Amino acid sequence: MDLGNLRQSSQFRLLNLLTKIAPSDVQKDLVIHEDLMKPIDLVSGARLLREQGVDKMFKLASVAPPWKNYIRLYFIPSIYAVAENVAKQLKRHGVEKTVSYHIIVVPKVLTVIHSLFESLGVLDFVTLHSYSWDFIPLDSNLLSLELHHLFKASFLKEENSLLTSVAKALMSFECLLGKFSCVMTLGEKSQRVHNLLNTWKNEIQPTFPVETEFTHLIMLDRNIDFVSLLLTQLTYEGVLDENLKMKSGFVYLDANGAEGSQRLMLNSASDEIYGEIKGKHISAVFQHLSKKAKELQQKRDIKNTDSIEEMKNFVSHDLRRIQSQQKSLALHISACEIVMKRQAGILEELLELQEDAMSGTKMKEYLAFLEDSIARQFNLATILRLCCLHSIMEDGLPEKEYHLLQRQLLQAYGYRHLTTLHYLQRLGLFNQRDSKMISLEPLLPDRLARVAHAASFRSERMPFRKICQRLNLLPLDESSQPNPCAKSGQHPSYVFGGVYTPLVYHFVERCLKEKEPSLGDYVRCFGNNLRIGDCSHPQWGARGKILVCFIGGVTLAEVASLDLLSRQLGRQIVVATTSTISGSDFMESMTSQHTDT
Repeated sequence: MDLGNLRQSSQFRLLNLLTKIAPSDVQKDLVIHEDLMKPIDLVSGARLLREQGVDKMFKLASVAPPWKNYIRLYFIPSIYAVAENVAKQLKRHGVEKTVSYHIIVVPKVLTVIHSLFESLGVLDFVTLHSYSWDFIPLDSNLLSLELHHLFKASFLKEENSLLTSVAKALMSFECLLGKFSCVMTLGEKSQRVHNLLNTWKNEIQPTFPVETEFTHLIMLDRNIDFVSLLLTQLTYEGVLDENLKMKSGFVYLDANGAEGSQRLMLNSASDEIYGEIKGKHISAVFQHLSKKAKELQQKRDIKNTDSIEEMKNFVSHDLRRIQSQQKSLALHISACEIVMKRQAGILEELLELQEDAMSGTKMKEYLAFLEDSIARQFNLATILRLCCLHSIMEDGLPEKEYHLLQRQLLQAYGYRHLTTLHYLQRLGLFNQRDSKMISLEPLLPDRLARVAHAASFRSERMPFRKICQRLNLLPLDESSQPNPCAKSGQHPSYVFGGVYTPLVYHFVERCLKEKEPSLGDYVRCFGNNLRIGDCSHPQWGARGKILVCFIGGVTLAEVASLDLLSRQLGRQIVVATTSTISGSDFMESMTSQHTDT
């Protein structure tokens, strides 16, 4: 499968936009938001920007950069707070009649951003542009739009305007690689995207390739399975993302990812060692790396080579590859050492607690641990993950327990996290049992309360524990030990230590039945959130490739489980997502004071 066409399509649109702003021989200055730096580099690269006349590049800050040229560009995400920073910066800096300002917003200029520039009086001397890229290949089986703010906009604020960018990317994917014959969606946002796709196809009537590589499109909303987000990922790639925070396919091996620091590219096509270990259970990675180190040393040891000819052949053909692998090996070992230092003494205890939450046992001890950890001001993101996991699996917390945890969290970590708890409640992650809207809403500003109102009174879904039991996502005997195949990688639950099978694995497996999907259980569990395509379509049982698209983000543990399914079925499964996401990143974004942007 050649995904280079996706990058070329994104490049073409970017070049057209830059040429429309000013010819390539006109020098330009570019200010870019840090969240867009790596995606832009993957889409175009610095060389292509220089060819289009970009002379100086600056990172967006609170003050204007030292401009040099008269054409000045801003690359920013469609986040209100970021746009406000740029607008106020321009207003403070003043306007020169000879200077031309262009604000390029990814993926689109929202109405609220246009109104912001107008209200601050800067719209008269700036030009707003929308730019959206296609799916960016992060690995051979992983595509991403790198729109990390889409989850907050679509699932927290219930604003669906960014979903058009997902539909646009899928349309471009079909135009390049072929039309999807069979489509299944699970979730409200996925259905909206599918409806947009159908509407555009009827209006535009684009031309699709005669031969299609991908026959199936399966779309899921992130909020269909929050448990996969809250559990600790135990695959190598998932552990790296949890602890080192993957950014557009890279992790940095220092505390803040500063410029010049060591970085590790998580791409199996360019890193053979990563391709071998990315989906392995973390406990098996050290043994593999040790074995690999010995193999490389043996290959490099040529003291007993029989002839000069053999030595010459080794130096010209094998030495460079071995040196590259040894460098990669050293980086992976360093990454493992950093992760082990960070998790020393807490990982085993956390895994035991998560196992208890999933099985519904030892709840008194579970609550006692939470109270004790809150009193000691343990890491807030970790505590909230455990609280939310407990709430989901118990279909909400008893009133006394809920108010106890709520009060202790606010007293220990500050009342500024009242908003944090409200966000989690709005998402259905931290709730009081048998209660829709409780005491938090009256304490919040009217604007937040109004935004939350519709989401809070949705029709009730089946309790998640019952969903797990109906779909066999938990060990058959919940009181027993985790699945014995948990570390061997033979059962999909291995990505979470055997305590839970990712829902996406089970759903995709059911969708790909040879004759027709067996989704009766999903209809009973999710009702109208499930949409199934035409099962009688001749392509339904075809052996084409499958695109699994996540709206709101995917964890690398879920990607690993789909890799396993791909091997089991003998069919290629490619994951497309609005962004990669981990439980630690998710919870930190919820606790951020700038979440509602």
